[in-house]
Amino acid sequence: MEKNMGKQIYKPKKLSRKIYTSLFIGFLLGNILYVSPSLALTVTPGRIYESSAHFEYRNITVYAPAVGRTQNGYVGVISTITVTIQSNGSGQVFVDTLPLTQIDMQGSARLAVKVASSLVASDKNSNINPYEYDYFFVIRTSSPVIGGPSAGGIMTAAVVSLLEGWTMDNRTVMTGMINPDGSIGPVGGITKKIDAAYSVGAKRFLVPEGQMVYTDTVTETTTKNGWIQTITRTVTRNVSDYAMTHYGIEVKEVSDINDVLLYYTGHIFPVTPSEHSISTQDYISSMEPLATSLLNEANQSYHNASEAFDQSSIPNYFPNYYRNQVTDFLNNAEKLLQEAKDWYKKQLYYTSTTQSFSSLIMSRFVNYACEYFNTDDKQGYVDRLLSEAKSLYKNESSIAKQAQVKGAISLQCVGAAQTRATEAQEYISSAEAHHQKGDDFTALYEIAFAMERSRSIGWWLGLTKYFNDTGTITSEQLKNLANDYIDDAQQSIIYSTVILQEMGTSSQLLSEANNLLDSARTDNDNGYPAAALFEALKALAKGNLALELVDANSKGKIQSKIARANESASASIRDSRLRGIEPVLAVSYYELAQSYIDDDVETALFYYKYSSLITGVLTYSGTPKAQTSSRYLGIPAIHTPASKNSLTNQGLIVS
Repeated sequence: MEKNMGKQIYKPKKLSRKIYTSLFIGFLLGNILYVSPSLALTVTPGRIYESSAHFEYRNITVYAPAVGRTQNGYVGVISTITVTIQSNGSGQVFVDTLPLTQIDMQGSARLAVKVASSLVASDKNSNINPYEYDYFFVIRTSSPVIGGPSAGGIMTAAVVSLLEGWTMDNRTVMTGMINPDGSIGPVGGITKKIDAAYSVGAKRFLVPEGQMVYTDTVTETTTKNGWIQTITRTVTRNVSDYAMTHYGIEVKEVSDINDVLLYYTGHIFPVTPSEHSISTQDYISSMEPLATSLLNEANQSYHNASEAFDQSSIPNYFPNYYRNQVTDFLNNAEKLLQEAKDWYKKQLYYTSTTQSFSSLIMSRFVNYACEYFNTDDKQGYVDRLLSEAKSLYKNESSIAKQAQVKGAISLQCVGAAQTRATEAQEYISSAEAHHQKGDDFTALYEIAFAMERSRSIGWWLGLTKYFNDTGTITSEQLKNLANDYIDDAQQSIIYSTVILQEMGTSSQLLSEANNLLDSARTDNDNGYPAAALFEALKALAKGNLALELVDANSKGKIQSKIARANESASASIRDSRLRGIEPVLAVSYYELAQSYIDDDVETALFYYKYSSLITGVLTYSGTPKAQTSSRYLGIPAIHTPASKNSLTNQGLIVS
């Protein structure tokens, strides 16, 4: 056993049958019985099973400061968190707390394991498979603590250290939640947590980036001409000054788990973005013909719509002013067409296709509107359009449903095609509903969208011929992938919802994520597992992003998040290509993210995140693990201008 000033990393030990049996019985949590994958047992409720098995474990205890509720108000308290990893596991997470904590502690533990596992799994310097371990968190504190996921960062660092076998510096204490992308999120009560950290001998305190200042309430009483006046005001103070003045503790900001690991262990996981162009010649060769074809179609469709509009007699009176509305659609069609041309010239072909696609929808709608207002049988006209849309959808969606997923390329292309089939069906259903309510104007737009979306199904299925379908993915693996990511997305949405509610805020992203999750479940039930998988990935990306954007309150923070997301997506694409897989769908969304950076940061971040998740899925094609390496830099020295005794003698530290 190695000891490091109170914090311990235990070397793997064999457990006796007696110890294993007691642990095994102890895993009866509620109505869920944990069964080690190494044991072939038939689980019958109410029965106790006993067996023996060889397994190894490591554990470590770390400090996590919190804010506790006492009779004298809120104070800083120290929680001890003992993290244990056990071999012969399957990635399950167990949490034991005393006193009881809110659900966010369980969510933080699960997220800590997920983030830590993704780091260790990609480290070529480690031969550990983190998904073959189970994780146990035992959390103890002296008083009930206020809800909040502020222990997420330290729990992640502890799990990484256990898996890698790295000792941790016990002079350092931190507060900060862990985000799904590995960044460190905001917390409250920092000065009270510094008070608590001093009680366990901390010399360095880590806070989330951007939280180096806090507000304090100052009450001043003055007497003038016999009148006593009391004034209360808020002032901004520096966290670093507070910690140094009161306790001689150095405060450092951390932006991500790499910063945390550096201060605790001296190790980091370098992110290496792709040194080559994201758009390879193979990718360009696959996208250029499609972009060219769509651009020509969009150009012709716009001119047809413009001529039809000039010859139309669309009414323009209160309250709808239909002609004005159709004019706006025609102008948007022209604007989108020009953007498609601009992106095409820059060889950003997927971005060009998206703008051409949008322009086609607008132009088709203008044509529909012109014909609608020129006909006497408006009911029959819309009925015919709906019939055409249903017929096209039926033919194209049938092809998409029957398309086989054999490897990584067909997974991406079939998934993209099936999601477009789902979207087309949703627009047709909505168009029918609006038509029945007498809102034909809205129905016409939705029919136009459904027509173009149905046509796009074949575009994606046609891309498979440009690449080798690397790897092997069975139908059973695809179903399991879809189910796994549906579960992941659900957990992400629930966790983000809980945390945002605690912070008194909300996010439209969570509503969008829930809608995507519903679509994923429906598609999974209807025999579209590839569509279900990619919709679940989108839901997961939005659920994660809702949490990660909580502290995006400054230009610097936003730029930092964009840079991190860009690097992560770029590195993921590079790693996928090292495995011999062309991540055509991931590259497409990476390219699309680039186009939104200046105008819509949230959308850009979403597409970067989605791109990274797509490349993560491609590892299931049976190809070798990526070659990335952890690096030891050494724990940075703690800088304190003077010792605590010296500061006390100078009157700078308040005892």
